[in-house]
Amino acid sequence: MKLDHALELVQDAEASLADELRTLGERHAAESDVYHTTHLLAARCATQLERLLPHAERYAAPERSDAGQSPGPLERVRRLSSELLAGRPEPAMLLLHDLRETYVSAHDAEIAWVMLRQAAKAARDTELVATAEEGLEEAERRWKWLRTKIKDASPQVLVAG
Repeated sequence: MKLDHALELVQDAEASLADELRTLGERHAAESDVYHTTHLLAARCATQLERLLPHAERYAAPERSDAGQSPGPLERVRRLSSELLAGRPEPAMLLLHDLRETYVSAHDAEIAWVMLRQAAKAARDTELVATAEEGLEEAERRWKWLRTKIKDASPQVLVAG
């Protein structure tokens, strides 16, 4: 069985998405809803990684639990520059670009959960299936929020901006 590989794909996708969400939030800290929601979603990625730990142990997959890091110096610089540039058209285009890139990463995490769920079903591992289904629901919530932000920002940036 290669469930360890499927677990590793999910762990990598979740950790990577958490990093991207935190970066997005710090880069666009002047947008308070973006800042707070991205940090909340990054913390939820960390929760998903924690839920995978017992399964990673059982299948000898590498354990990843580093998605809950606090902002470092680079993030603080991004936040300050975000506040300085607030209200200018360039940050709005950058926000739209960053949302789009993070949306793609969110779908990468979602498909990793789909693959894990299908593999867990084939292995008849009911505990892992339940964990994967919860993870899949959470992954869907994340990309839906990102898509909504893209829908909200697009007309303002591309037409009115």
